[in-house]
Amino acid sequence: MEYKLKTDDVKRRFREYEVSGDVTVQNLEPLVAEMKDCVSSCDELCINLVGITEFDTSALQFFYAVKNSFVRDRKKLRVTCDLAPEVSQLLANCGVTDLAHVLSFGVEQPDAPSK
Repeated sequence: MEYKLKTDDVKRRFREYEVSGDVTVQNLEPLVAEMKDCVSSCDELCINLVGITEFDTSALQFFYAVKNSFVRDRKKLRVTCDLAPEVSQLLANCGVTDLAHVLSFGVEQPDAPSK
């Protein structure tokens, strides 16, 4: 897993991260430390899950915990996803069909594209 800070607007208390690769319990620890700081210092957070090739239930629980912190503190969290088809299928098997919607809070989601 790799993550990078794309935007750090201290004045607006906004951060944006891009997370890619395998997001699993084995490699989640550095991101956990980063998010602890972000939860306390940000009013708005955007996490872009880009090119995710593995995503286990521990990662889902972690991101949901981040969401709960933002819900509790009435802050804004937006998650966007670009998942491999296998990861989307795995999440669908767990009952999660729209990960971005499940994890976002307090930010209007763009309308789904018309078919």
